[in-house]
Amino acid sequence: MNIDIKDVLTLDDDHKYVVVSKVAYQDEIYFYLVDTSISDESIKEGNEIQKILRLNKENGKFIEFNDENLIKELIPLFFKETMKFMEEEKSTNNG
Repeated sequence: MNIDIKDVLTLDDDHKYVVVSKVAYQDEIYFYLVDTSISDESIKEGNEIQKILRLNKENGKFIEFNDENLIKELIPLFFKETMKFMEEEKSTNNG
């Protein structure tokens, strides 16, 4: 299964998420996803609008995790990867 930035996925919670970033880190693949149905109402209700998930290589399913230290390490990597993707998109569209 090949999942890339801008792909839209439906997860087990029946919400659709767009892939904002994807990074390989310590022999694992992580995804930063944002719910496509974000609304002021969902934010006020405290609904989860983003997820950081690890891809299970064996079965292709996403795994949720709560390792705050790992998340702190991943956030700058997600940002860097997203910026790289945006630059590539910009040069492709202008070229």
